[in-house]
Amino acid sequence: MSREDYLLEMCSGRAAWTVVPEKIDKIDLEIVSARIESEGWVCTLRNRLCCTFSGELADITLYPSGKLLVKSGERDVAASIAERHMQVWLAEF
Repeated sequence: MSREDYLLEMCSGRAAWTVVPEKIDKIDLEIVSARIESEGWVCTLRNRLCCTFSGELADITLYPSGKLLVKSGERDVAASIAERHMQVWLAEF
């Protein structure tokens, strides 16, 4: 997917970014969570509302809508995680 397929928005406080897929409005949290964990992210919370993960560069929160919150003040970090999210983790959705 190209950059046009999602929106990367800075959250208030400039400490996080939201990745908003434009063509996806529902995902299977279990499937996507397994993909994220297979890449070394550690799941720190899992419920029906969201799943949170801790990683080397950032902490992330995944929602059933496909949105992803990237807790990092660095745009480059958020953009690289957003690309991974859209191209790999959300592949097939």
